[in-house]
Amino acid sequence: MDDTALSYDETVEWLFRLQFVGIKMGLDNIRTLAAAWDNPQRRYPVVHIAGSNGKGSTACSIASALQAAGYKTGLYTSPHLVDFSERIRIDGVPIPGDAVIEYARRLRTSIERLHATFFEATTLMAFTWFAEQQVDVAVIETGLGGRLDATNIVDPVLSVITSLSIEHREFLGETIEEIAAEKGGIIKPGVPVVTSVRTPGAVAVLEEIARGKDSTLLQSPDDVRVLQVDDLDRMFCRIPGFDLPVELSLIGAHQAENAALALSALQQLRRRGFVRVDDTAMRRGLRELRARTGLRGRLERLQTAPELVIDVGHNPDGVRALLTAWNAVRRESETDILLGVLEQKDMQGILSHLTHRTFRSITLVEAVSHEARPLEHMLRDAAAAGLQVKTTGNSADWFRDKSTRIEQGSTLMFGSHYVLGAFLREWPEKMQNGGLLP
Repeated sequence: MDDTALSYDETVEWLFRLQFVGIKMGLDNIRTLAAAWDNPQRRYPVVHIAGSNGKGSTACSIASALQAAGYKTGLYTSPHLVDFSERIRIDGVPIPGDAVIEYARRLRTSIERLHATFFEATTLMAFTWFAEQQVDVAVIETGLGGRLDATNIVDPVLSVITSLSIEHREFLGETIEEIAAEKGGIIKPGVPVVTSVRTPGAVAVLEEIARGKDSTLLQSPDDVRVLQVDDLDRMFCRIPGFDLPVELSLIGAHQAENAALALSALQQLRRRGFVRVDDTAMRRGLRELRARTGLRGRLERLQTAPELVIDVGHNPDGVRALLTAWNAVRRESETDILLGVLEQKDMQGILSHLTHRTFRSITLVEAVSHEARPLEHMLRDAAAAGLQVKTTGNSADWFRDKSTRIEQGSTLMFGSHYVLGAFLREWPEKMQNGGLLP
């Protein structure tokens, strides 16, 4: 990156090149960067969220309800689907390109001196944008882990830990207890933490960390019931603490559990001074979650005839929950699967949820990422699982070709954000050229 003014696309390309620095577990770089910018993360209250599954949905649920209550709300999540700016939002509006360009320009010298990572740079951008725009509150999602995650320099008013599963073993540990210890690293002295973790060993670890920090560990209710599912668009649930059914814009038992966690967190926030977060704001926030926050990729229907639905489920637990939700509204025998993941993901675990099922077809695609799991590796995994699969080099071309031949049934595309993002960047042009948009 030289002194010549860069365009937004060139700036984002420079940021992505920082990914080749790798993942650095530690807080020294981000503390140095933030201190040089007067610690912007200290200028607003923060809700800090860690976990394995449901982080994004839970973060968006909390942010949506805060918006519905009238609070100017920052939201930092990762990764994005189509455009980098999706990661940093205020009241659902992505950060402008001009701000990204300016922050990158200001960061350049420090980034090069410290050999800082992509996530460290983008985290500081989020902290600074929220401060400069004077948000009332920010909902901050961790990237990887918690204890040594770049976001963990915040002093939150509330910590939230979603469900846990075995992931990123090379960084977080081999057991659920070790992973709980890393995620529990976001617990701060005297700050309550709300969790939906149920595994006894993991709960015991979180309780021990909370006791050591003089923090209160609160569990969200586990007796949540799905009462009614209206196709892919709406669901009604019975959640303890609410007399009437709660309407969600996301479906699936896992989303009901995420909603219960978000509501528990919001009730704690109300007790901690966010007095406008009443039951009406909570209900409205969950009902209008997609529209208010821009959340995408959760059983999101892109097209109706033939139907195309995308989801970011990309680990075994996430895929299990996704398929359970899908089977409640669609037939396996009328569903074509398109799937691709990154190299470090448990592909065999994911494929185990596709065996002994009656899907019409399963097609594998390689993610557009230097971390993609190669097709030959996925084919080997599929053979080991006893699955008959096909492959494609381009998901948009594959769907366009399929759509000219098969009009009935559904395509469920899931896996890595990089798979879905590559498709979404090509899809409108491919579909319009083929005359297939509804």
